[in-house]
Amino acid sequence: MRRNLILLGVLALGALFQVSPAPLRAWDLEAGTLRLRPVPAQAAPLTPSTAADLNGDGRLEALAVHHGRAAILSAGRTVWQSPAGWQVLQAGFSDLNHDGRTEVTLLVWRPFQPWPVDRWLPYGGRIQGFQDAAGWSCHLILVGWRQGGYGELWAGSALAEPVRQFTAADLNGDGAQELVTLDGNYASPRSAPAHTLKVWSWNGFGFTVVSSIESPFSHMAVLRQADGRILILTP
Repeated sequence: MRRNLILLGVLALGALFQVSPAPLRAWDLEAGTLRLRPVPAQAAPLTPSTAADLNGDGRLEALAVHHGRAAILSAGRTVWQSPAGWQVLQAGFSDLNHDGRTEVTLLVWRPFQPWPVDRWLPYGGRIQGFQDAAGWSCHLILVGWRQGGYGELWAGSALAEPVRQFTAADLNGDGAQELVTLDGNYASPRSAPAHTLKVWSWNGFGFTVVSSIESPFSHMAVLRQADGRILILTP
């Protein structure tokens, strides 16, 4: 319990990590590589934004996820909602595509769809295995305001390994956010622990893995040290 107590008595964060008997581990990104660091004696959790001005009108929008549907709310009114065929597990404000404008990142499960060209390839194509036994695949999708309305800014193909949890943070201090994920596999339930911690960077067209660590991971949080450096905390 001593390692939980060093987190400046932040009760919500302490409660999150007390659910696991595993010792806490801290990771940072140095020279493009995830490195294990001592758990800091002084650090504060980076709290995700709960509101953002997505369309530049000076008013803040909010996010809600309820029964697998995500909604963008403006003045209490729903201005965008995810399609009924999606199951949204997580949503957050970010600028992962580095365009200087805030958008919404969604962690989505939806019925698997092969690449159009893969329909003509033998054995089902290159991403045929990127789905669970029920035929659902995991995706990361960016939604934002462009050309007078809300819509998909970027939607990734079915992920090779389904994401259990994601966060966005500037890990290397260059002013641009990285995508941090905990990844599992399609053979396990969606609630199962992850097996890999990954850091991804936007490459202009999508995301490229910068560094990864294989180990059992149940959850993660992001902390800011007293010197401003960002750490990823995991059990």
